[in-house]
Amino acid sequence: MFGFVFGSACLAGLIYNLRRGHWHHHRHGGPGGRWSSRGRMRWLFERLDTSPGQEKVIIQAADELTEAFEKMRDELSATRASIARSLRGEAFDPASLTELDARHDELIANLRRTLHVSLSKIHEALDPKQRRELADLLEHGWGHGFREGYGYRGYGHHGGRCGGGWRGARAC
Repeated sequence: MFGFVFGSACLAGLIYNLRRGHWHHHRHGGPGGRWSSRGRMRWLFERLDTSPGQEKVIIQAADELTEAFEKMRDELSATRASIARSLRGEAFDPASLTELDARHDELIANLRRTLHVSLSKIHEALDPKQRRELADLLEHGWGHGFREGYGYRGYGHHGGRCGGGWRGARAC
């Protein structure tokens, strides 16, 4: 169960970061840059070769997941307060932690429901090739197979497979 919760939180964090922008990149950081939230979504859409209709579905799903994830994030201060209350008194107070567990269970259940619905919408919107590509990106991370100057898995920024790129031609 912990693995599912952890995996859900990781996926929600990934989508949150794609959507809202908390990644820092040394070359393309600033507003409107390649790694801004809009730039990352554009990169993903170009990578998956999505249609405008597919993009609309993915953005809506990302917004729903971001909202559910932000609700969990908003609970952080209340969580700290509950833990502090349980420790502050002369005797340990388990009641405040029981309350905390109930709130967390509700938020995690909401995140799970939202995750299932959002992933179902995305799955339905994408074709099999796009689903495989997105699954690979999620499984291995955005940098998997990326070589500086040649793009993802050998496809260059300025040329096709086995050539172009920033550093000239290379052997296949």
